[in-house]
Amino acid sequence: MVIVLGVLVAVSLAALLIGAVTGRVKLTSCCAVADPRCDARMRSAFESPAELNERH
Repeated sequence: MVIVLGVLVAVSLAALLIGAVTGRVKLTSCCAVADPRCDARMRSAFESPAELNERH
């Protein structure tokens, strides 16, 4: 049973590694956008008061 689980883990890691090398899988963090200005939820935090008044 331990050998079967070990093989499954090894195959999963190999698939991720092959996917990363070929570019099919991007190994990046999914927690936050690198630049908060690119995040639509934070757009109003970086706008000036004049820009906010124009939109509303």
